[in-house]
Amino acid sequence: MQQSETTELVRALRQGDNQAFNRLVLLYQARIYNLALGYVKQQDEAKDLTQDIFVTVFRQIGKLNDDDKFAAWLYQLALNHCRNRYKKLLRRGFFSSLPIDDPESGVSLSTGATPEKDLEREDTSRLVRRAIASLPPAEKEIVLLRDMQGMSYEEISEILGLPMGTVKSKLNRARLALKNRLKNLF
Repeated sequence: MQQSETTELVRALRQGDNQAFNRLVLLYQARIYNLALGYVKQQDEAKDLTQDIFVTVFRQIGKLNDDDKFAAWLYQLALNHCRNRYKKLLRRGFFSSLPIDDPESGVSLSTGATPEKDLEREDTSRLVRRAIASLPPAEKEIVLLRDMQGMSYEEISEILGLPMGTVKSKLNRARLALKNRLKNLF
């Protein structure tokens, strides 16, 4: 998606064009959903969280100071929602009640090769998701944004309000921690 397209949609939304909002949702919903899924680990909960995030976007678009910074603003808002929902679910014991083999606990990596290979990929994916979830929140966010969302260091720096060097060092530490956790499992 191009920056200018997003900026034009934000301007149209500010002028009351609800179709512009629908197009913004279509442009960003998959990425925001995947971010939410990285936090809450359950598809239905991630869908609800994604919807809540976009409702907040619609209600608070007037608080966006620079239309060109919509993506960073959206991700900051999404991260805040994800953090809050995660804490709320944690307090309620939501994560301890999910079965280990819950098929809705993440994204399926099925390729259709063989049932054995698919099962092995699902097991590996589950272990990686658990290892990511066990990281400290700041490191988990950077891994989710960089490695799961494919964002650049500059985008992450802007979203989290951190210097680029800090982003890179935190990402490096997080990857090393993941490597050590996964090395112990394999």
